[in-house]
Amino acid sequence: MARDAGCVRRVMLLAAGLGNRLRPLTDHTPKPLLILGGEPLLSRIAGRLSAAGIRHLGINVHHLAGQVAASARELDGFDEVLVFPEPEILGTGGALWGARDFLREGDHFLLHNGDVDCDADLASLCDAHLAGGAAATLLLVDWPEVNSVRLGGDGRVRDIAGRLGAVPAPDDRLLTYTGVAVCARRFLDLLPDGPSDLVDALLAAVADDSRGVRGVAPVGLLRNDLGTPGRYLDALLREDCALDIDVTAAAVNALPLVRNAGWDVAVPRRLALQGSDRGFWRLHSGEASAVLMKSAPDDPDFARYVAIGRFLQTEGLGGPAIYAHDDADAAVLMEDLGDDTLHRLARAGPAYLLDPYRRALDLLVLLQTAGTDALARGPAAAARVFDAEVVGWEHDYFRERFLLGEAGLSPADLAGLDDDLARVGAAVLSQPVVLMHRDFQSQNILLRDGRARLVDFQGARRGPYAYDLMSLLRDAYVDLGDANREALLDYYRRAAAVAGRPAPAAFARDITAAGLQRVMQALGAFGFLAGVKGKSAFRDHVPLGVRHLAALLAAWRGLPGEEPLGRLEMISQRLVGA
Repeated sequence: MARDAGCVRRVMLLAAGLGNRLRPLTDHTPKPLLILGGEPLLSRIAGRLSAAGIRHLGINVHHLAGQVAASARELDGFDEVLVFPEPEILGTGGALWGARDFLREGDHFLLHNGDVDCDADLASLCDAHLAGGAAATLLLVDWPEVNSVRLGGDGRVRDIAGRLGAVPAPDDRLLTYTGVAVCARRFLDLLPDGPSDLVDALLAAVADDSRGVRGVAPVGLLRNDLGTPGRYLDALLREDCALDIDVTAAAVNALPLVRNAGWDVAVPRRLALQGSDRGFWRLHSGEASAVLMKSAPDDPDFARYVAIGRFLQTEGLGGPAIYAHDDADAAVLMEDLGDDTLHRLARAGPAYLLDPYRRALDLLVLLQTAGTDALARGPAAAARVFDAEVVGWEHDYFRERFLLGEAGLSPADLAGLDDDLARVGAAVLSQPVVLMHRDFQSQNILLRDGRARLVDFQGARRGPYAYDLMSLLRDAYVDLGDANREALLDYYRRAAAVAGRPAPAAFARDITAAGLQRVMQALGAFGFLAGVKGKSAFRDHVPLGVRHLAALLAAWRGLPGEEPLGRLEMISQRLVGA
């Protein structure tokens, strides 16, 4: 067989692992055959290898070896597929030793873990390796929780896990090995006979090889490590493939949080939430049910979700009971509040609108009175403030994501807009401050046992009292109509007065300014979700949002002592006529 001279045409795919951390998912399915994006992971990896010019594939097998070997032999795109059975598992270094004759047929070879899904440009990685002349070139990623590879400013690896005692240099970076590398044939000489760890050979190369080990860390590299049920579920959520419904349900049931709580006894049902990146499932155990929320591992608001949820539930402010949570997996089990959102109830017709909305206003008044008084016991909610920075961020969101990005206006069309926005913002920030939900709209409020309950509350903070009120009454998801809106405003004022917090004298100005602020934020969100995240269904809500904007601008014009918001009115007229 001809040797692959000066190029990379071979790969060693490590597929012998036991998958202990993924149990029970790997009890009957080996890790490389887990489904992602509607196909086995092995097939996804093989497709990328073939596209990068790899023609000879070696794969080691041990756990459920027959399944892996049979699938490997069916792979397309290779001139040769060799299976290396390991009756006793040899480890990441021993796997290369076991396939040394196959790998020595080329000057260089790729090394790819069988449980890593990575969108790296493998051809570019091979080119970088050939240009650098190192014994091995590692594909690296920044994963702060586990970073242990010390990469010098010259692109050479200086240490791994501190085992060589390298003195840190100013231009060093700590990164994580992805499980993908390119090795020169001479790297095989560093491996002992029999079982061994790849890291030992890499450290030997760093210490002794004249050209050492190099590292490449592409910006924006997407890597899915399927090492645990939580990480596998994260990958499935990112992939968001309709073909993965069954395996996603299995991954939910495999989460330690779900198993330990005894909720892994039925098929979870995914709950559709329009704008959220989080995954929600309803779990059943006999007659009981609960909801699982799974956030991305880097979700900065996960801890706030748990803390604020507990605060709201403990204080009787409409939050769900939090049964258990797992910080490592960013997952929480909580009370099932049912499906009766105000949005869903509103579909029953106008005659059914007012009572659910009155219950929501009862809860809003409770949040603004008892909730505000209880903020000392809810530090997570009290820590954030709806201040000038937030107001400015919402204005930028409206300008960039909706006016320029979605409505197609030009920067010249927006000349003078900042003055109008500043006046609206000042009016909002002058209002009395209370505990606010910040997204108090029809899809985040449910009716259960005659009471309004809350979800999506991680953004709760201190802020202007009229913002939540107008989030509900100028909601772009439900057209309440002017008569219902006026009736509900009157109900709110009377309820607030009974609770000892009568509406301020500037109520009309407050609700108009807060309504404008909120509607602009919502339009910005629709532009972002439709234009950036590809959720085009949000465009269906833009017309009502634009009508709200026009109505609120007309109301502003009628406020005593207020000059019209001229530029915003001109923009609104263009939007209405579009």
